[in-house]
Amino acid sequence: MLVYRHSAREYLLSFVVAFIFFFFIFFINQILLLAQKILIKQVDYRSVLSLVLLSVPQFLLYTFPFASLTASSMVIGDFGANNELLALRSSGISLFRVFTPIIAISLLFSALTFFTADVLIPFSAREYRSLYAELMRDLPTLEIRANATNTIGSRTITNRAVDGSRIYDLVMLEQEGTRSGQVITAPSAEITVADLSALIYRLDVEEPTILKSEQGSGWTLSTADRATVMLNFSGQVASLASAMPSQLSIAELKEMIAQHKEILQGDQERHQRKIKDVKEQIQALGEGGSPERRQALEENLADLIAYPPVNFYHRYYRAELSKKYALSAACTLLVLLTFSLSFFRLKHGRLIGFGLSMLASVLYWYILFFSQMQIFESSLPVELWIWLANIIMTLFGLIGMIRTRRL
Repeated sequence: MLVYRHSAREYLLSFVVAFIFFFFIFFINQILLLAQKILIKQVDYRSVLSLVLLSVPQFLLYTFPFASLTASSMVIGDFGANNELLALRSSGISLFRVFTPIIAISLLFSALTFFTADVLIPFSAREYRSLYAELMRDLPTLEIRANATNTIGSRTITNRAVDGSRIYDLVMLEQEGTRSGQVITAPSAEITVADLSALIYRLDVEEPTILKSEQGSGWTLSTADRATVMLNFSGQVASLASAMPSQLSIAELKEMIAQHKEILQGDQERHQRKIKDVKEQIQALGEGGSPERRQALEENLADLIAYPPVNFYHRYYRAELSKKYALSAACTLLVLLTFSLSFFRLKHGRLIGFGLSMLASVLYWYILFFSQMQIFESSLPVELWIWLANIIMTLFGLIGMIRTRRL
C-alpha cells in the first residue's frame, strides 16, 4: 500500500502540472477568438466568463489523454532518476505495483473523458450557441467607422466620414446573385434598424448613382433622389443554429448514422441497378453491335464499378463517434508507452520524461490528423482510421516493454 499511495500521489501531482500545460495550449486560441469577437465590443465580463467556461469541455477531450501520458512519463522518469525503481526491484517488489495505480487512475481519466465527450460537450455546445446568439443580437453587427470597409453577405460597403448613424461618400459593390457587379455610390446614407430579431438593417441612400453591367449590352447608369437597401446580418449567426458532429452526444450520433445509412443503402441499390442495366445493354448489342457503342458502355460500366456511391455524412458521423471512444481509451493506452522507460538504466528524470511525452503527443496528434484526412479518401473502415493512432502507440508501448525486459 505504501508503494501504491506513493505512485498514485506522484502521478496525480504530475497530472495536474501536465493538465494545466496542455489546457493552456488548447485554450489560448479560443481566448484570442473571444477577444477578437467579443471583448473588443465591450461585452460585460459575466457573459465573457460564461462563454469561456462553456468552451472548456471542447478541449478536455484532448487534454485528458495527453496529460495522462505526460504525467506517467514524468513519474517513471523521476522514480528512475531517484533510484526508486532500482530499490523496489532490489527488494523483490515487482514494478507492476508501481504501474497498477497509474493504470487504475488512467482508467478513471478515460471514464471522465468519455463523460466529457458524451455529456459535457453536447450540453456546453448548446448553451454556448444560445448565449453567443443572444450576444450577437445585442452587439453592433456593423461597426460604422470612418474610412472603413464592411462585408455583409454578398455586399461590400466602403465609406469615409461618419456622423452617428450617417455615413458619407458611400460605395457599395454587389458580388453575387442577379445584381453581381452592380455599384452604388452616394454622397451620404443613413443606417437604421429594420428588424432587430432577424438582424436586418435598413440603409437609406440619398442621391444614389447606380452602375450595373448588362449581359451582352454593356452598362446602364441610373440616378435617383433616394434609394433603400436592406442589409441582412442573419448569416452571421446561422452557423450557431446547428451543432457540429463533434458536439453531438453518442445517442445523437447513432441516430444520424442510422439516417444516413438508409440514404446510402438507397444510393447503393440505385447504383447496382445502373450496373445491371449497363450489363444488359452490353449483352443486347451482341457480336454485331457498334464497336463505338460497346466501348462507351464498357467505359461507363468500368466507371460505375470503380466509383461506388459514398455518403459523406455517414462516414463523418461514424468518425466522430469512433473518436469519442478512441480518445477516451487513449488515456489508458498511451501510458503503456511510458512503462518501458522503467527498464532503462538511465537517470532521465522528470524533464526528459516530459520531453519524451511531448514527442509522443505530437506523433499521436499527427497520426490522428492524418487518419481524419483519409476517411473520405480510402475505402477502409472509418473506425480503423480513427483507432489507428491508438493501435500504433499501443504496439510501440508493448514492443518497448518486451524488448527492454530482455536488456
